[in-house]
Amino acid sequence: MVWSAFGALFDPDEGRDSIQRKIEEVIKGIRPANPYRAVLCSEEVVGLNIRDCGEVPIESWLSIYPVQDDLFMLTSANFGIFLDSDGCREYKEKVREYARGLERPLMIGGDHSLTGGVVEALIDKYEDLLLVVLDSHFDGIPSPIRNELIGYMMESRPDYERFGYKPSDYVFSSAGRKNSYNGGSFLYHLINEGIINAENVVVFGPLDYPTEKMERIQDHRVKEFVQTYKALENEGVKIVHRGIIDSLGLEKVINDCVGPKFAASNIYISVDLDIGSRSALMGAKFTDIEGLKEASIYMLLRALYKNASNIIGLDLMEIDPWRAGLIRDGVKDRTYNICGNIIRILTDGNIYLQKRYKEVLEKISPKTMLKEIGDKKLLDELINMGFLELSGKYLNVLYDGEVLSS
Repeated sequence: MVWSAFGALFDPDEGRDSIQRKIEEVIKGIRPANPYRAVLCSEEVVGLNIRDCGEVPIESWLSIYPVQDDLFMLTSANFGIFLDSDGCREYKEKVREYARGLERPLMIGGDHSLTGGVVEALIDKYEDLLLVVLDSHFDGIPSPIRNELIGYMMESRPDYERFGYKPSDYVFSSAGRKNSYNGGSFLYHLINEGIINAENVVVFGPLDYPTEKMERIQDHRVKEFVQTYKALENEGVKIVHRGIIDSLGLEKVINDCVGPKFAASNIYISVDLDIGSRSALMGAKFTDIEGLKEASIYMLLRALYKNASNIIGLDLMEIDPWRAGLIRDGVKDRTYNICGNIIRILTDGNIYLQKRYKEVLEKISPKTMLKEIGDKKLLDELINMGFLELSGKYLNVLYDGEVLSS
């Protein structure tokens, strides 16, 4: 089975921190790894039947790699104008044309809005397409409503993370925002424009699901956010938020929340890397929240893979190449390793770990005590990755899927 991989390194990020970082690094002559190439070259995807289909052309100032001559274009005002004028829709349509005719498209890229382009291309071929999204934020909120919520948060709420993000993670416009198609609203537009039915959308992992306390707030800006969120859910969007995942556990979530559609539909899976932000990786666009651990991501995806009748495409989006793969406190970020394993588990059903990790996991039995494992550094790494847990003086292996190694 051939997978048609292509890159789409689109990044119209209007955040001041992101813009400043790009400008400073480009002036210094620093250029991070190309995430598309880094994932395809990772040892985790070696041996998979993946065809390199190149990259979607992106204007320099809108890409993760602006050239020095275009740095003057990198301002919050310019990006805001681009977003409000439906610029992301133009690139979504470029991706749609690029993906047409590709056998099992596999997109690796930046802004999540581009997922809509592949979905549109595939819906022309598969009317029963089921879109499954893993994301720590719900990308079904129109920009004006999100902007109003951020305004409310800036005025009155210090506990910003209760809303799933902080005001500083987004650009607030006192003049308001246009209702454009973009990375934070693409699901709303796909549904409301009749491209996909609400009941054919499943979202795993959002942390910004309205709480009961939030629902009691009478400010119109909060009420509109809650109403929009719940309206899509009432239309049929299946939202399995992090509260459900954390309380039920991954296995029960899949058993309870994955319905017969998984066994009868053609499935497209879209992974926003912030699903593992901070806990598993640092190479995601948004690191304001704490996502799932690496092994938990694999367990969720493995369960989806086992229940899915036919995965017809997938993508990995919102990669931040300026943080991915860096070494912090002596530990190398595993963003690209995790990306490779996401692809492997959704195409082949297993994951790849270096031999040193696999050997430690193979030593663990139900009665293995902490003191029996000599390499404490590797042990700590595997615990932090979520493959092991310490229960009293004993070690337990949490991941029961197949693990390959060299």
